[in-house]
Amino acid sequence: MILLWGHPDERPFARVLQALRARGAEPLILDQRRPLAVAAGGTAVHTAGGRWDLADVTAAYLRPYDATRLRAVTASPARTALTRHARSAAPALCAWADHAPALVVNRPSATATNAAKASQGLSIEAAGFAVPPSLVTDDAQALAEFAAEHGAVVAKPGSGVRARVALADLDDPERMARLATCPTLFQRHIPGEDVRVHVVGDRTFAVRLTSDAIDYRVRDAALEQSTTELPGDLPERCVALARALGLVVAGIDLRMTPEGDWFCFEANPAPAFTFFAGADHVAEAMADLLHAHRPRT
Repeated sequence: MILLWGHPDERPFARVLQALRARGAEPLILDQRRPLAVAAGGTAVHTAGGRWDLADVTAAYLRPYDATRLRAVTASPARTALTRHARSAAPALCAWADHAPALVVNRPSATATNAAKASQGLSIEAAGFAVPPSLVTDDAQALAEFAAEHGAVVAKPGSGVRARVALADLDDPERMARLATCPTLFQRHIPGEDVRVHVVGDRTFAVRLTSDAIDYRVRDAALEQSTTELPGDLPERCVALARALGLVVAGIDLRMTPEGDWFCFEANPAPAFTFFAGADHVAEAMADLLHAHRPRT
């Protein structure tokens, strides 16, 4: 049995589900907007559709949100009961997913490095990738010294919370005063062209991204995308990095400098792959991976 847990209307979830159904699979869908209970010891889940034995799960795709903040929960007349279910079910399912013999995309414990980008950078560097010089600080003087050494500096979120990456303005006194209340991750700005690599098992899917913005993800950025092939041993190195981080699927952010050097910024354990060119190929590969672990009849 294949299990999918998350929000079925979310695009990556929906696309993987569509690809699985095209293969004749009908996964168990754990919809975070609906009541869900996990039996003591994480042996089974109970939904409105019945009871399901978690020992029967051979593969799982996890894309959970904080269900207590989903509009379908907060706006529901039954929000108190739904919130109670969510708060008890989520930790129990995460505990099961960390230890289940099934293929899990991805185990919750393996996603933890995404919440500490500076720490993840050390793991990326240990895997053989170049990482921009980095500093986590709440000290404006330390930041000034870092910028004096490295030139242009970008500020970026150091946690898993999504935020805009921007050039740091050290001449803005108001921003520098706020730094003391909010330790921030800074990195030397690396000029060049972005490449997003989706690792799915031992396969890679690369997209070249050309933008006029520091952060190509912002809505007003002029962005061009095209699928591409990674040169040399980069595909194998990306797969090895994902495995070193304990990830079956990852979205790895690379940048190639004008001189041809490659830097790695991060490895996203829950990539929203539908934003990128070639998304159908990624979804098909993920469905292949999950479907390959179904019981043989």
